[in-house]
Amino acid sequence: MIKKTIFILAFSAIAIVIAIISINNDKSSTISNDFILYDTASVEQIFMVNKQEQHVSLEKRNNIWYVNGDNIAIGENVDILLRTLMYIEVKTPVSKSARNSYISKMATNSTKVEIYGNEPLFKIFGIDFFKSKRKILVFYVGPPTRNHKGTIMKMEDSDELYVTYLPGFNGYLSERFSANFADWLNHNIFKLPIKSIVSVKVEFGENPNQSYIINSIGNRNYNLTALSSNKKVHNYDTVRVLQELAFFRNVNFETLLDNIPQQRYDSLQSNAPYITLSVTNIAQQVTKVRMYRRNNFTNKPDFNGEVISYDVDRMYALVDGFDYVVTVQYFVFDNITRPLDYLLGKDIYGESSLEVLR
Repeated sequence: MIKKTIFILAFSAIAIVIAIISINNDKSSTISNDFILYDTASVEQIFMVNKQEQHVSLEKRNNIWYVNGDNIAIGENVDILLRTLMYIEVKTPVSKSARNSYISKMATNSTKVEIYGNEPLFKIFGIDFFKSKRKILVFYVGPPTRNHKGTIMKMEDSDELYVTYLPGFNGYLSERFSANFADWLNHNIFKLPIKSIVSVKVEFGENPNQSYIINSIGNRNYNLTALSSNKKVHNYDTVRVLQELAFFRNVNFETLLDNIPQQRYDSLQSNAPYITLSVTNIAQQVTKVRMYRRNNFTNKPDFNGEVISYDVDRMYALVDGFDYVVTVQYFVFDNITRPLDYLLGKDIYGESSLEVLR
């Protein structure tokens, strides 16, 4: 009986040892995924810089993401990046035959990513001590694989290259780790409900008799003043005024021109704007947008087949407090820069608010 018990215990011990060895072997055969970040809620800053010396710093303050200082970032793009960090997977190490090729590509086409989070210096019994912003993850994002279904990545201080992917996503991830400022900057210029608007001033440089200012006098009542005569206009179309003000709820620029030559930027600033729009909100903050005609680079003709000298789809614009030139679409800004005659109820200019100026 004793021998039988000893045999059972010995057999059980051997079985346990074999199981432990098997588990360890399984673990050693699994590719370690050092790129994944489970606690994205703790992330406070993401810094990215590429080989072209472009760089962005995304920083969370009061649950709002900013890019390169005080510029509000596109929240949706940041969320996509954080979800990528949470679910990224390693498919396989780069093969020896392809290794040198990808090393050369990463030398000229890669982005360094630094992740900072609110992390403790150490933990004791699950209690955090000396919690502060610390660097928690650094890696390099390289080019896509040949089939464009994977992305070459490597950890800092490691020579190993890996093919990474996102389960359920049929593509590569390089573009999600963009160091281009324009890819992160929020395009919003105005986000004002009617009740938050104190005044709207629209000045037409080439046709000043169409310039005006709308002033709120409370309870959705407004004064309309013609700037050319500095006299109030009493018989204006109330519905059209309210429609114009309603469009300020969400107004965005089209494209950020962060690579425009300084000479061109200075030239715009020195020229008289085609349209100047100044909006004052209830906090007495004034946002001024100066718009300039843009050359017709595509030689787009008018309805008569004649080439127009300026772009009929978009303009250049300078927004006060913003360091870059942007483009804005007539399609968007027509709605918030109606000429005075339109607000007086005249229909001779049709649906386009700038028809009188073109």
